[in-house]
Amino acid sequence: MYLKYSFGTLYVLIAFFCQVWSQETTNDPPKQSPTKDIYAGIGSSVELPCTAGVHEGLQWRLNGSVVGSGPVLNLRNASLGDKGIYTCHGPNGDTIETLHLHLGYAPSPPEVQCWVPSYPLKALCSWTQTPDPLLPTHYITTYWSDSEEQLPAVHSCQRKREQDRQCMLEGAELYSEAPYLVNITAVNALGSAPRILSVFLEDIVKPDRPVDVKATALPGKKVQVQWAPPPTWTDPVKFPLKYKVHFYWGNPNLDSTLGPYESDSMVRSGLVAGRTYQIRVSAMDFLGHGQSSEWSDPVNITLPKS
Repeated sequence: MYLKYSFGTLYVLIAFFCQVWSQETTNDPPKQSPTKDIYAGIGSSVELPCTAGVHEGLQWRLNGSVVGSGPVLNLRNASLGDKGIYTCHGPNGDTIETLHLHLGYAPSPPEVQCWVPSYPLKALCSWTQTPDPLLPTHYITTYWSDSEEQLPAVHSCQRKREQDRQCMLEGAELYSEAPYLVNITAVNALGSAPRILSVFLEDIVKPDRPVDVKATALPGKKVQVQWAPPPTWTDPVKFPLKYKVHFYWGNPNLDSTLGPYESDSMVRSGLVAGRTYQIRVSAMDFLGHGQSSEWSDPVNITLPKS
């Protein structure tokens, strides 16, 4: 009797727990499919499918707000207001599909400019995109010599961070008989667009701005201006620079540019007592290669009246 009672009790307990487990399993929320990324162009027509095999009673929501029904949601002339998280819900409200719609543009050919701020140690190239793609976009950045004597060795234009729109050419040769070809190709989910720029290093020399500009009033309505070359030009190899000095008062477009000077100072006489002058300095390669630097930040000086 004792064994029969034990087996009977065991049977009842097993049946009870099976029923409880079955109820808990039935009440578990349905597993949701992972979010799918969809990329589309602004102004295009977009179809968002609900792929669960259910065709009746489906509802679409954008960021939680109801926007449509049916197995496919059609968006015509999609705008930035249409981007976001779309969820497709079954008749019982369960989430069947989750789609993340990203909207933007296929990349246009980048607008590229290159210059040499540290002659001849390195060259820099930067680029912009118009319009901005608004989508995750990466860039292929390479360069090579356009010499016909041998097959080109393709080098990577180095970037500090993947998202940077600037890269550095290292090891390029001065006075090369053939130009260097710089390739910047923009790539995103909607397409790709290259830009290839042909450059000779000596043609794109552009020093950084001079630094430590100082102005001192001297007797006789004179001003002495002193400055230092850009640190990027002097470290560690120093190629000579020459400088222009711009005096103006009130309107910077008034042209009173003096030079070029081969030294790092100059004196101007014949100035007006009591007038406040703004003074700035620009640098360029001694042999005239490339472009002048941007003007330095202006310094002010007022000549005493007596």
